[in-house]
Amino acid sequence: MTGFVDRQRAAHLMESAGIGALVLSAPEAFHHATGAWIGPAGLFRRAGGGFVVIPARQDLPIGIVVADFNVAQLRLAAAEATVRSHPIWIETAPLETGAHGLLAERIEAGLASLGRAPDFSRPATFDLAGSVNQLRALLDDFGLARATLGVDLDFIPAADFTAIQALLPHCLFADGSPVLDRLRAIKTQREIDLLQQGIILSEAGLERLQVDAMAGMRQADLVALYRKGVAEAAAGLSHPVATAEYVTLGARAKGADARAVAGDPLKCDMVCTVGGYASDMSRNFIFGPPSADQAELHALAERAFEDGLAALVPGNSLAHVHRVTTESLARQGLRSYRRGHFGHSVGQSVFSEQWPFIAADSDVVIEAGMVLAFEIPLYIDGLASFNLEDQFLITADGPVAMNRLPRRLETIG
Repeated sequence: MTGFVDRQRAAHLMESAGIGALVLSAPEAFHHATGAWIGPAGLFRRAGGGFVVIPARQDLPIGIVVADFNVAQLRLAAAEATVRSHPIWIETAPLETGAHGLLAERIEAGLASLGRAPDFSRPATFDLAGSVNQLRALLDDFGLARATLGVDLDFIPAADFTAIQALLPHCLFADGSPVLDRLRAIKTQREIDLLQQGIILSEAGLERLQVDAMAGMRQADLVALYRKGVAEAAAGLSHPVATAEYVTLGARAKGADARAVAGDPLKCDMVCTVGGYASDMSRNFIFGPPSADQAELHALAERAFEDGLAALVPGNSLAHVHRVTTESLARQGLRSYRRGHFGHSVGQSVFSEQWPFIAADSDVVIEAGMVLAFEIPLYIDGLASFNLEDQFLITADGPVAMNRLPRRLETIG
């Protein structure tokens, strides 16, 4: 299987959008489609470092254009795909082991074995035209030379898009980003497993923090406890693990070097990324007993959470969930409180918050197979910043929590 793409769902979405293929260039989309890294050319975050072609016709393979530096890895990772390469700035040479002679001569022999043209040269980074030429060859092979192509316009720079249009004059172009968004909104089991693992690790980090946190620690010390717990729980995993911590210490956010004191609230909105998939959750703590107002604020969040969660079921729109949650807060007295969204999808992106959002204007209908982070953020300057957030797998029977930690306000220190 190449990457995480459900070809049947992709074909249905492309047919509805009137496009013959998705042509994707964002590094995150490249990984989603291939299961492999786009390579160093993708670090420039410009179109042309690599392309992936997902034809609407399911009898055609996925096509890949990738830098020559990474082509061998791509052919191993996506053996069933059609792969073409383009040169980038990095020069490499094959070397016959066990051969005799001067090293420089053996390296030159290796370069000669590549069969390159006498005038071959490498670009300073990569050449968009060269990459698109390989894309055109793929499209020709697939019978898509005059097709309508859905490209990820939410990524491609305007200048690059203009150049691509000029280099592919017989193709029509449409915005494929909405199709890609809807395709990625339903997770495969492998994606679900990665997102579940992220929550397991994140909760291990929060448990370490809860046990070892003490008054007098700086915010950085508290984050270090979380990271230590994550690292211990991740020992032996084959996937790379990374974390991002959105921590607020104090009734008003303190500076990085300020130390925790009795009565300080601590919001821990934690992202743990496993194999490129970012899980998102949040829990709240108090150094010592909470004040009556702090306890009530968290109780407001807990009640709104339960009300909104009851609506997070297949068939309801995300706008409905937002409305139910907003109305719950209003019934509790927060009639003027306005929050843009109460959660979002999770997956592979440059940021843990991914489309679709649980927002007032969302027409997205909840479907089985989605993984959504549902949250109730209440940031009250001078009292506490609390965010109660769990991650849910949506099943035909309703939401299933990926978290196991209780949602209550916990005392630490």
